[in-house]
Amino acid sequence: MTPEDVRLLARSVPERWSELELVHHSSHLDFRVTLRHGELDGIRLEDGRRIHERGAPPSSWSVRPLEPYATNYEWSAMLDPYELGEGVELSDVRIEELCGRPVVAFVARAVPGYDPVCSCCPLVWSEVSQRLEHGDDWRAEAGELPDGVDLALDLGVGIVVRSRHRGGRLGSWFTNEILRAA
Repeated sequence: MTPEDVRLLARSVPERWSELELVHHSSHLDFRVTLRHGELDGIRLEDGRRIHERGAPPSSWSVRPLEPYATNYEWSAMLDPYELGEGVELSDVRIEELCGRPVVAFVARAVPGYDPVCSCCPLVWSEVSQRLEHGDDWRAEAGELPDGVDLALDLGVGIVVRSRHRGGRLGSWFTNEILRAA
């Protein structure tokens, strides 16, 4: 698979699924959810709290309808990663398996032209996204930013099923185990 194949997959995600059931684990919270385009039902695994969301309010950067989210716009981007379609350098593209499903894994680095769903919680946290959020005068402190983000897209439905910052102060990560896809 080539970087251009990854971009095409990322742009085609909404047409690849109509309903998903997944378990989301992250450095913040864990959820089990059922998703239909525009609707999310689930529970937060730590305390059993039920969640139900319909749609997502538009972000300042969104160019198409957003999927609902359990925590922030990163969820919307994870479920429709079109922001990986341009302004992102992709390297180390390879086929792997995650939770019994084939995935395409790669390292993503934002470059000028990156247009995240939301600059405060982008898939590719970077100097580019932070300057969109805080202005062109923003400067990173040493060690603040990751040297790219390890990502994986499910080859069947195309959503982001794994993300891990490569260094940086946040050390953010998440995985999605797809239990059912239609």
